[in-house]
Amino acid sequence: MIFSRIHIASAALFVLTGCGNSTGDFDLVKQIWTGLSAPEQATSEQLNIDTLRATLTPDVLAQIDGPLLLVQIPSRGEVAGLTRVGSNDGIDTFLTSNGVSISLRDGAVVATRGLGFDLMTADVTQPLAAISGGQQQAVRIHRYLDGENQLIARSFICTYSVTAARRVVETCKSPGTSFENEYVVDSNRVITSSRQWISPEIGSILTEFFE
Repeated sequence: MIFSRIHIASAALFVLTGCGNSTGDFDLVKQIWTGLSAPEQATSEQLNIDTLRATLTPDVLAQIDGPLLLVQIPSRGEVAGLTRVGSNDGIDTFLTSNGVSISLRDGAVVATRGLGFDLMTADVTQPLAAISGGQQQAVRIHRYLDGENQLIARSFICTYSVTAARRVVETCKSPGTSFENEYVVDSNRVITSSRQWISPEIGSILTEFFE
């Protein structure tokens, strides 16, 4: 996983400064990159992936190199567009210019950084097999830092159901904790958008790939 390449995002933003088609477009691209902040005229109800996606005009997209990961954190009223800064052993890491990163394996979140109460790592091998239709039950393992900065692991037993065409619901339980994730997959069973639980403090985040 790549968490130390914040300079890449900063450099890319610098390039955007030089190639913007207009001040308005640059301001919008900067907002998408920085993320986690609302336009002054937006209410918390308006601040979501749908409104962010609507701003991605061809002129704006022309200033962004590579795929975007649109992310919403409902518990915090925050939304951002993250760009991919690297891939390592099948894990893609997406980053905002202010240092928040989310890493995914085939669309499943395996780590976050910069959010506070982060998911340090997650083993999603079995869940990904289940989402692709290989099994009805799986074990996922999350690792977090405790109060002494030591890694602790939590395992969850998860079951899977298809609630609509290309929509998979994952219901996970462990002693004292339960959550439900939801995935939208394409015809190749690749995750294109999702709602995924990160931690008790953060809750779930919404993700959508945009290319």
